Amino acid sequence: MADAPRALRCSIQHRWGSSEDASSVDQLADLLDELEVDDPEHPDVWISDNEAGYSVSAFAGSRGLVIWEDHDEVRGPLYMDGYSRARMMNLFTMVLQGRTTEVDSLPWSPGYGS
Repeated sequence: MADAPRALRCSIQHRWGSSEDASSVDQLADLLDELEVDDPEHPDVWISDNEAGYSVSAFAGSRGLVIWEDHDEVRGPLYMDGYSRARMMNLFTMVLQGRTTEVDSLPWSPGYGS
């Protein structure tokens, strides 16, 4: 009997509710392209690192807001703004590659940025 497939490290959440395992940078580019559509009711997309236990969300709009949340809520949410799509792509790629230390070392501020 064959072994059951192992879940991938990361998953992504699309803007309108669907989700899937993340395995490629191409998926991330397509995901971030969803932010080009004006839809205030569904403002963000995100990538979750299921092994490290956190997610990074990117929001539509000119503000360039990104939020990092710990799934276990050990610490509160953190945010940065002023992120271009290219920088969002770099951030999501770090998550996809499991580069938790690099993500953590970025200049996050406490809260949701509201």
